[in-house]
Amino acid sequence: MASWETALAHRDLTLANGVLHGLGFEVPVEFVENDGAFGQAFPFGTVGPVELGAIDGAPGALVLSMPIELDRGRAAFSKLARALEAAGGLGIRIEQSKLGFAIADWRELIDGISSASLHRLAVVMLGGAGSVTTCGMHVFSLPDSEVALAAHTDAETANAFLLSLNVYQLAEDPLLLSGHRFAPNPETPQRPLVRWPDASYAPEHPCHNSFGVWRVGAPGSRAPSPGKLALVFMPALAALLSAAEDAAGTSLTRVQVEAIRDKAVCVTMEHRSAQRLERSRGYADLEPSLAWEQWQVLQLHRR
Repeated sequence: MASWETALAHRDLTLANGVLHGLGFEVPVEFVENDGAFGQAFPFGTVGPVELGAIDGAPGALVLSMPIELDRGRAAFSKLARALEAAGGLGIRIEQSKLGFAIADWRELIDGISSASLHRLAVVMLGGAGSVTTCGMHVFSLPDSEVALAAHTDAETANAFLLSLNVYQLAEDPLLLSGHRFAPNPETPQRPLVRWPDASYAPEHPCHNSFGVWRVGAPGSRAPSPGKLALVFMPALAALLSAAEDAAGTSLTRVQVEAIRDKAVCVTMEHRSAQRLERSRGYADLEPSLAWEQWQVLQLHRR
């Protein structure tokens, strides 16, 4: 840590007492020693063998807890990457997706002018036996996306669709709601979107997306349209159900979940205002019409 403090002092950044200054906001910093697996921490083939060998032999790394989204803080992230590179940094990895690059490549991507370069920097496509899911959109305070593989959707098609959907969210910041439909171009059939809680990772895991995941429906299918106004529970419905289950000491039934939903206090507001509120608190609530089904997803990591 002392070596980094000295090196960064020559790059208009001050690192002292575990806090980095000079980016326009304070950044908590921790130094971690190499546990012998630094090379394994860059698993997606984005780092060449020479750079990977250097990373694997590094004595340690800085862990920086950036308090701003990657897109909104792009200039600060660029300044940081340049300073780290000049001070001898070898690579940068985003913990929320485990995606990392050699530092020169990371800097080139953060300095790119397109939303696609930001997506490349932070988001990975994870293929499974039955679906393709993205991971990493929560660094932008946005949901990830998931599409099931079927006869009409192979992995290549799924990857292209999810890439278009994610980059569209980054480039346009649209007001996407459950029940809306999306297609990357006029020639492609639209697919409905419904937002669900992230079932892939426990809430305490860095890869967990607290803003949820867009589940993409089949081409041409439909989902219930959103209402004209958003129903915002105060406090959040997920918090109410968690408190009720903790108090009961046993799992809630469907009848109980829906009764709590129906009796809970909520306010109506414009959907864009509800979106801003969601981002300020750092997580998405359950869809009221899917309260029981989505509560089951949350229970996967509570039990």
